[in-house]
Amino acid sequence: MSLNMSASNDFPTTQATWIDEQIKDGDAGIARANEHLMTRYAAPLRAYVQGSSLRALDDADALVNGFFATRLARREYLEHWRASGLPLRRWLVNGLLLHGRERIRERKKASGACGDCGCGSPCAEIGLEPSAFEQFERSWSRALLGDACALAEQELARAGDSDAWEVFRRHFLDGIEYADIGLQLRITAAEARTRARRASYRFERALRKLLADEGVAESELDDEIAWLMEVSGR
Repeated sequence: MSLNMSASNDFPTTQATWIDEQIKDGDAGIARANEHLMTRYAAPLRAYVQGSSLRALDDADALVNGFFATRLARREYLEHWRASGLPLRRWLVNGLLLHGRERIRERKKASGACGDCGCGSPCAEIGLEPSAFEQFERSWSRALLGDACALAEQELARAGDSDAWEVFRRHFLDGIEYADIGLQLRITAAEARTRARRASYRFERALRKLLADEGVAESELDDEIAWLMEVSGR
């Protein structure tokens, strides 16, 4: 997908993300936020495990499920993320790495091989692995793009402008030229381009909103979008 993703001047600044709102809503809101995190991040985190040395610890599903069970059970976990200033995806990967270190310490302690594991054993050496993180980013970016597409399509449908999404889909997702789309839909190429522009605007709004909700600063959104578009196509 290749889009002109320049910032829209009228895009509203996000003062409180969706997750912030859930945290304020107490246990019920945190449960909704946790469900959202597991839905969006389970596959990307599994991709990280499968591409990293963590795969030697356990099955990717088991390791990711264990990470979610231990972290999301802590009521303050998301509050700590907001205080960290990190993008949500990096916070979760850092947490997964810490979970892996804890698993190794537990095994060594149980076997008596390393006492309290303060000896500089391999558990202390587990760190971010760039190639695995790229696999994570690729999976995450495709999920986020899919969510942005769904939101934009829904907005256009509510506005009675579903035809705009149809042109956007055919051009940007299917790679069909505007002239050919015009022939298919019995409109001019210029009208097809205009419709796609309307859908592209909605898509960009949705994508920027999703990234802001994940803790990406407004000043960094353009760079994040450029990276997201690049890595998703690899």
